[in-house]
Amino acid sequence: MRTRPSQRDDQPAAAVVREQLARILSSDVFARSDRLSAFLQFIVERTLNGEGDSLKEQVLAVELYGKDFEFNTAADPIVRVDARRLRDKLREYYASTPNQPVVISVPKGSYIPAFELLGTAAPLVAGAHSDTTRSEPESSVRSWRWPRPWIGIALILLLGAGSAIFFFARSVRSGSAPLRFITVTAFPGYEGQAAISPDGQRVVFGRTGPDVSGPKDLWIRDVEGDAIKQLTDTPDQDEIGAVWSPGGREIAFMSLDAENPGSKPGIFVMSVLDGQKRKVAEGGLPAWTPDGRSLVMTDRLPNGAQGMFQHILATGERRQLTWPAAEFTEAYPTVSPDGSMLAFARAYRRTRKVAVFVTPMSGGEPQRKTDWHDPVGGLAWTPDGRELLYSSEDESGPRTYRISASGSEPGRLVRDLPITASTVTASRARSDGTFRLSFVHGFADVGLRLIDMQPSGVNGTVAAARFCDSARIDTPGRFSRDGTHVAFASTRSGRPQLWVASRDESGLRSVTTMAAASINVGSWSNDGRAIAFDAVVNGNPDIYVVRIEGGAPQQLTHAVSSESDPEWSADGRWIYFVSDASGRSEIWRVPAGGGQATRITSSGGFEPRETSDGRTLYYMDQVRRLEGLSRTATLKQVPAGGGEEQVVLSGVTPGTWDITDRGIIFLEATSPSARSADALAFYDFADRRVHKLGPLGFTLARFKTPRIAVSRDGRWVLANHLDGWERDVMVVDSFR
Repeated sequence: MRTRPSQRDDQPAAAVVREQLARILSSDVFARSDRLSAFLQFIVERTLNGEGDSLKEQVLAVELYGKDFEFNTAADPIVRVDARRLRDKLREYYASTPNQPVVISVPKGSYIPAFELLGTAAPLVAGAHSDTTRSEPESSVRSWRWPRPWIGIALILLLGAGSAIFFFARSVRSGSAPLRFITVTAFPGYEGQAAISPDGQRVVFGRTGPDVSGPKDLWIRDVEGDAIKQLTDTPDQDEIGAVWSPGGREIAFMSLDAENPGSKPGIFVMSVLDGQKRKVAEGGLPAWTPDGRSLVMTDRLPNGAQGMFQHILATGERRQLTWPAAEFTEAYPTVSPDGSMLAFARAYRRTRKVAVFVTPMSGGEPQRKTDWHDPVGGLAWTPDGRELLYSSEDESGPRTYRISASGSEPGRLVRDLPITASTVTASRARSDGTFRLSFVHGFADVGLRLIDMQPSGVNGTVAAARFCDSARIDTPGRFSRDGTHVAFASTRSGRPQLWVASRDESGLRSVTTMAAASINVGSWSNDGRAIAFDAVVNGNPDIYVVRIEGGAPQQLTHAVSSESDPEWSADGRWIYFVSDASGRSEIWRVPAGGGQATRITSSGGFEPRETSDGRTLYYMDQVRRLEGLSRTATLKQVPAGGGEEQVVLSGVTPGTWDITDRGIIFLEATSPSARSADALAFYDFADRRVHKLGPLGFTLARFKTPRIAVSRDGRWVLANHLDGWERDVMVVDSFR
C-alpha cells in the first residue's frame, strides 16, 4: 500500500518538486492555460501532502471544478479530457526546455503525478506513483547519483513507453539520433498554417493575436533563437497558406479581403529580406515548383469545381493540370522535390470526404493514394520524394500519416508525433537523411453559452452562463418545443455525438454512439421524445431519428445524394429536409411516417424553419461554403406546402438565426475584422421590422461554424463561444 513519506524524507524531495512545479507554471507553455495550471498544482500538492490516493475523477470534479456531489463523470468527461490535455502540455513543456532536473508527468490511466530525476527511475517522493510499496523507499529517495549515460538512455525509453512522454523518446534505431521537439511559438491567439524554410532554420506562420477571430498576418521566427519578424500588417486582409521558395528568399501566399470575403483571393510573392511584395495571380493556396519559376494553385473551373493550375511567374502563362468533375473540389497542392509529380487533396462535395491524389506535372490521370476519409489538413513530400505526409482526423483529433507516393500500401500513423499534430511541412534532408518537420499542435475548446434574453446587465447586456461545459468542441442544436430541454452536438467523448440535457444542465447524456464524421441537430418532435438529425456515416450525409430514452437511431434517407437539416412540422405530420438530389441544395418535405417526398423550393435553400402555426417556412437561400462569420445569405419565406418565394432579410449568417413564436432572432452582421461583442436582433412577424435586442457581451466562436439556437418563446438562446485555443507551432528535429 502507499504510505505518507516521513518528514525527514519528504522535505528535501518535496522542495525540489515544488521548485520544478514553479518553473513549469511560470513558463510560456502554461502561462496561457489557467485551468490546466490549476489542475497540475492541485494534483502535485495533494501528492506531496501524502494524499495521492484521493485523486479520483469524482474528487477532482467536485473539489477542483466545483461540481456537485451528484456530478455524472460518465456523462461529462471534463476531468479525463483535461488530464489528457495536461499530459500534452507537459510533453510540450519538456520538449521546449529539455534540460530540466525533475520530470513531472501524469501517467495514463491515473491522476497521481510521477516525479522523477532526469536519468533515474527512483521517484523523488516515496509513494508518489506506484501501486505497490517499494522495498527500499528511503534509499530510493536519498540516492540521487546519476547513472551512466547508457542507463539514462534506457530509462528515458522506459519513461516514454510507461508514461507516454514521447517528446523524450522514440523507438531508436542503431545509429540514428533521437527526435528533438522544439516549440517555435507559444503566443496567445491563433498560430497556424506554418511552413519550415528549406534549410530548416526558420518558420513562417499565420497569427491573429489574442483575438482568434481577426484576420491573420504573416510572421517569421527562427526555429532556435529569439529572432522574430512580422512580414505583413494588414487589418483588412487575411493572409494564409504561406510557402517558401526553393531558395528560401521569398514566400508565396494567398490573401483574402477580410471586409469582402466573396471577392477572389489574390496570390502574392514577397521577399523575406526587404518585405517587398507583388501580386502574381488570383487563385487558391499556392505551391512552388522546385526550380522556383512557377507556382501551382487552385482555381475555379467553368463547371464550378476547383482544379489545379500551373502559373509561370515570368510570363503569367497558366496551364491546367487537373480536370475534376463538378462535384469535386481540390486543395493543398504540393510538388515533389524532383518536380515530376503533383500531390493534392480532392474532396467529394456530396459526402464531404477527402482523398489524396498524385498526378504527373507533365499531364496524366490523377491516381488516388488514400481511401476517402475525413478532411485532410495539408500535404508534404518527404525530401527523398518517396513518401507523402498528410493529416486527417479520427476520434482523438488530427493525426499525421505517411504513405508511399508510388506504392499501394495504406497510410501509416506517424506515432512519433503527438495527437493533434497537423499541417506538416518538411525541410531539405541532411547528409544522414534526417530532416526537420514543422507542424501545428493543439486543441480548440469551443463551449456553449446559455443566454437569458431578459436584460439584466449594463446597457441592456443579457446574462450568459456556461452550459454543460467540456474541453472539446460543442455545437448548439435546438431547444425542445416547450423550451425545457436542449439538444447539441459534442466531441467530448471522442467522435461527435448527439447530447441532451435539461435547461438547468441536469440529465446530461449522450443519445447516440455513432461512428459519424459529423452530426448536426435538426429538431425535436412535438412530444419531445425524439430528435431528427443528420450525420455523415461512411461518407454519406443522411437523416436519422433517435428516441431520447435510448436505442439505435432510425435512418430515414438512403440515397447517394446529400440529405441534411431535418425540421419537424408543427403538427408532426411532415419532416422538412435539404437534399442536393436535383443538382443543388433544395428544401423538400416527406410524411413523418414515410412516403413520397415533395420539393418545396426551386431556387436553392437550406436551414428550413417552420412557424409555430405551421403556415410558413423560413429558410436560407444558398449553400454555405466558407466557415465562420465571413459568409452571409438571404433569409426567405415560402408557404409550408410550396408556392411563391419571398425575400425577408439580406445579410444573415447561416447558422446564426432561429425561429420563435413571434418572429426570428438572428445575429447582426458585423465586419469580420470587428473586435466588438456580437449582438442579436429580432425580426417581428407582426410589423415586419427589425428591432435590436442588444449585445451578447461576448463574440461567437468563429472556429468551425458559428451557431445559435433559440427557444420558441424567445426567452433563451444557446450560442457557441471559443473558450480556448491551445494551438502552437512546433518543429521536430532528426526526423526520417
